[in-house]
Amino acid sequence: MTVNRARTFGLAFGFAFGPAFRLALALALVAPLAPVPAFARDGVAQPTQPAQLATYLGAGCTGRDRVAGFEQWLGRKVDRMVDFLSPDSWTALEATAMWVGECWRARAGRVVLSVPLLPRDGRSTLAEVAEGRHDAAIATVATRLVERGHGAALIRLGWEFNAAWFPWSATAEPAHYVAAWRRFVTVMRGVPGASFRFDWCPILGVGVASPEPAYPGDDVVDVIGADVYNVNYFAAGTTSAARRFELLRTAPFGIEWHRRFAQAHGKPMSYPEWGTGTRPDGHGGGDDAVFMAGMVRWIGAAPVEYQGYWNYPAPDFAGTLSDGSQPASAAVYRAAFGVRR
Repeated sequence: MTVNRARTFGLAFGFAFGPAFRLALALALVAPLAPVPAFARDGVAQPTQPAQLATYLGAGCTGRDRVAGFEQWLGRKVDRMVDFLSPDSWTALEATAMWVGECWRARAGRVVLSVPLLPRDGRSTLAEVAEGRHDAAIATVATRLVERGHGAALIRLGWEFNAAWFPWSATAEPAHYVAAWRRFVTVMRGVPGASFRFDWCPILGVGVASPEPAYPGDDVVDVIGADVYNVNYFAAGTTSAARRFELLRTAPFGIEWHRRFAQAHGKPMSYPEWGTGTRPDGHGGGDDAVFMAGMVRWIGAAPVEYQGYWNYPAPDFAGTLSDGSQPASAAVYRAAFGVRR
């Protein structure tokens, strides 16, 4: 969820126990990070190596300048960075390809770039993209990335399309999304020096729309990703953190669906955006060690290429761990992915 953001262990711990107990138990669940038998018995392919660690820290040079501090806090280097190009207009998309590409030049080959499939200025449609009417702008974006060393970047194109908050939403006309995606990928791949890979990334959770009608085809998808945020729309005190994670896992389009779908298509998985934190409407999951431990275990038990925690205080979802605002969640994250302390 970038400009907009819209869930077991089978362990019954939650509101009946205090925060200190829950944190201690969650930390115990994190180590070791070997695949969990309960997650691994279903015949789904298992990881051959740990998922690469990524994060989002802010746009362009702002995020770049925060990397050293995040790595110092975590006690290790970050493998990849997640960033975004502007969805404001085709001109803004082209301009941010240049600016963001330049900011991350030193990390060429280690950046996941979220690229809008359609601007939000209302001047173009997915059908027009599919017809090739915006090929010149798409080629310019690709060329500017190649010129700055990002010709092999992983492109997260038109993310969170199975929700309504982005102009490239596929919920009403998935065929238009598919056709636009295929055209966009074809144009980007055709730029000299390009060897881009493409990450198809819905948002997962309880009640989300099916992503499946918008799958553009194995020939134009390299990674099947998913964004996962810890939200709580249940009445206060009615649903424990463990139960919420269970629902996230088993929802029709939850994290189990994600793993099955990726395996069916022979693609690695990714979690470009995942996190816990607060929302202005009060429906964020907050400082939730149970969710964090669940995601750590899930990522470790599946063939995930990379995972990117949302370490950023966005107005619609503040998920930062490294500022001390979520100590229980941060402790789980650091125990799992940082230097043991």
